[in-house]
Amino acid sequence: MKFYDISREMLSAPRYPGTEAPRVIPLMRIGEQDSHYNLSDLAFGAHTATHCDACWHYVKDAPDIAAMPLEHYIGTCYVMEVPEDSVISEEYLREHLPVGVSRLLIKGGGNSFLSNEAAETLQKNGVITVGTDGWSVSPLDRNSQLHSILLGHGIAILEQLALSEVPEGYYTLCAPPIKIAGADGAPCRAILFCDS
Repeated sequence: MKFYDISREMLSAPRYPGTEAPRVIPLMRIGEQDSHYNLSDLAFGAHTATHCDACWHYVKDAPDIAAMPLEHYIGTCYVMEVPEDSVISEEYLREHLPVGVSRLLIKGGGNSFLSNEAAETLQKNGVITVGTDGWSVSPLDRNSQLHSILLGHGIAILEQLALSEVPEGYYTLCAPPIKIAGADGAPCRAILFCDS
């Protein structure tokens, strides 16, 4: 069995504009203060590096990240490679997305985004998870409603995936978020498995 680690390293991953840098805060270090172990605190935002968005991120009274169903993050998925710097239309999905895909990961060089209409189409076709190799599923564009559309339909979002080495095709996804009650998102360690 072959696997791909599609997670970004937290401290070096791109950050959403205006967010603070994540930090590892040393509390104890071997050889210092007579310590025989290392111990650290961690400080980072809920949407740092490779992470999952909860529906509560954009939808009042929706599930927080601890209540999101695990089937969104574990199971068969399809990696769809799209042209870089593109807007993915309904027509593009009809031509390139296989029938029956329930978890879709979009490989587009970090700068390709779904149109609002394409997002609606995914929901109608039974997609329960959308992932992207961009820092966000939405562009910095006030006209984009992607988060509201996807999360409003109960579709889980995975952001900042590392897909550059992953060929297009079917895989088994394992990317459950850290279970944090009351959080609108959380980091995950995302892995893809395949037979060869």
